Amino acid sequence: MDKPIIAYLSDIGNHDEAHALGKGLIKTIAPGAEIVDITHQVTPFDVREGGLYLQDVPASFPANTVIAAYVYPETGTSTRTVVVRNEKGQLLVAPNNGLLTWALKAVPAVEAWEVTSPDVMNQPVTPTWYGKDVVVACGAHLAAGVAPSAVGPKIDVAKLVTLPTTPAVQLGDGSVRGEVVRIDKAFGNVWTNISLDALSGGGALDGKTLQVTAEGLSVEIPYYATFGEVPIGEPLVYNNSRGKVALGLNQGSFLERYGVAAGDTVTIGLV
Repeated sequence: MDKPIIAYLSDIGNHDEAHALGKGLIKTIAPGAEIVDITHQVTPFDVREGGLYLQDVPASFPANTVIAAYVYPETGTSTRTVVVRNEKGQLLVAPNNGLLTWALKAVPAVEAWEVTSPDVMNQPVTPTWYGKDVVVACGAHLAAGVAPSAVGPKIDVAKLVTLPTTPAVQLGDGSVRGEVVRIDKAFGNVWTNISLDALSGGGALDGKTLQVTAEGLSVEIPYYATFGEVPIGEPLVYNNSRGKVALGLNQGSFLERYGVAAGDTVTIGLV
């Protein structure tokens, strides 16, 4: 039998020992588990950003994965941690604050439980760190073989909190309005929720000029498949690695040059 995997996400950062303490707790409870860091660089308190980082995780990991994720600004309050089994058989542990919105859109929930049992928490529970003492501890116990039904009462999956999502809208004449859903922080690229098919209508876009309009931005930018097809320092519209239309700068930061922010409305269309 394959050893369990714990895929671990937080907004705790890696500037100090905090994320490692979570890993130490996992290894104490489930010494055979393999820990995979998704990221600990979620913008502090940004549940939406954390949820978007989780979007592609269920599809990319095997069924024997426990996804333990926390962005938990409500730590210590009545906002409970939940365990969710998805259609793939994975178990997701997170605060019930919308963090699992996109992960469960990708691979839907089958059943869910509210974490109330002190037996699957790290004792004493620190009110300011439910992320480690409840989410991570519970995830480790599940990886060690504890049944989800042992964590607390079963709840209707309809009670799982979801965040609002903004669909891309076809406006006509090859123009699509959508939302900036994520900033690719390492490179300064701007990712939207617009699919390439919605923008192109199934036609070829390579080399064509697109009008990009967002808050404080109106600029004509060519579409290309990859960065090296435009000169260094020049912008392009491209199809990113997650299958969505994105805005980038060859060997530079689109974000720094144009100042587009996550949550902005963006319209892209043929000139």
